[in-house]
Amino acid sequence: MTAVLPGGNSTFVPSHEASGSLVIDYARNIKKFAVNQYTQVKKVDKSIFYYMKMNFDENGRIIDASNLDNEWQDGEAAPGGRTNGKEFEYLAGTTRRYVYPFTLGDKAVAQATWDIVASHAAAQAQRAMTARTMLALKSVLTTGNHLSSHVIDISSVSGNTGTWAASTSNRQDIKRSLNYARDTIIQDSLGAIDADDLNLVINPTLARQLSECQEIVEYIKGSPDALAQIKGELSGGNQNAMFGLPQKLYGVNLIVEKTVRVTSKKRATSAKSYVLPTATPFMTVRPGSLEAPFGGPNFSAITGFMYEEMSTETKKDKDNRRTSGRVVEDYVYILTSQEGAVMFQNAV
Repeated sequence: MTAVLPGGNSTFVPSHEASGSLVIDYARNIKKFAVNQYTQVKKVDKSIFYYMKMNFDENGRIIDASNLDNEWQDGEAAPGGRTNGKEFEYLAGTTRRYVYPFTLGDKAVAQATWDIVASHAAAQAQRAMTARTMLALKSVLTTGNHLSSHVIDISSVSGNTGTWAASTSNRQDIKRSLNYARDTIIQDSLGAIDADDLNLVINPTLARQLSECQEIVEYIKGSPDALAQIKGELSGGNQNAMFGLPQKLYGVNLIVEKTVRVTSKKRATSAKSYVLPTATPFMTVRPGSLEAPFGGPNFSAITGFMYEEMSTETKKDKDNRRTSGRVVEDYVYILTSQEGAVMFQNAV
């Protein structure tokens, strides 16, 4: 070191404490991941399991418009119901275990001026939720998982003349697409879907493009509730306000899936992307709470079968003078109700 005279910047040793131990980080609260809004989870006690899928056409089967097939004339034997049994099948599922580990030396832990173990655990928990989101999306973005009529190319919708991003109030390509998808789900679910059960899931890039397109600008102008939500004038908050969008779009809950994946290796040029592609938004049914009810019917489109969920563990290794930590999950996401999901293609 070079000897210096006393001065304003030379009479102390710079330290982290001088900034109040300020830590700049972007660790995300795992409870705020959007995947919890459009999927349901179901606890399983074995990693290999079966779930039952009912053929519910029988629920609405009335073949004769005059209902003569079900008429019971006085004095006649009551019609038998043997042929009215509901068909069902057992479908198999298998969970997979994932681990997100970290290791810290004892000297690093002892000398750190922040809670370095908790910081690393939070980072791995975010990695776990990012992976969980990706696997949930894979279940709904795999065309082979859907009924063929539930994979909808925007250009194939009757009356559409272009993409969502370029739609106008005269064209109404967005409204027409959502109405078509909603009708498809309602018809194939025999009308069992309520308005609050339906969610449209888009990524932030598409959210920005929608907020700037003329159709949605005019929609917001003409909807007092939507305009008030964006201005923050209604109680309860609106997470979509940051994108210039309301909570509902044409009566469908709007969810912006903003999970980001880093695809570059450590110390390489950083590469980031949204896990949900811009051109493939989707509509899905998620009734009730996050956790699926025990027994009974359930028609959430995407179900996460959880054998182990977000286990966080740390271990002090005295022999090697280090602390090991990990986040462990064991699950599988399945598109359990194909009738309750629609995948859009070529939205932009």
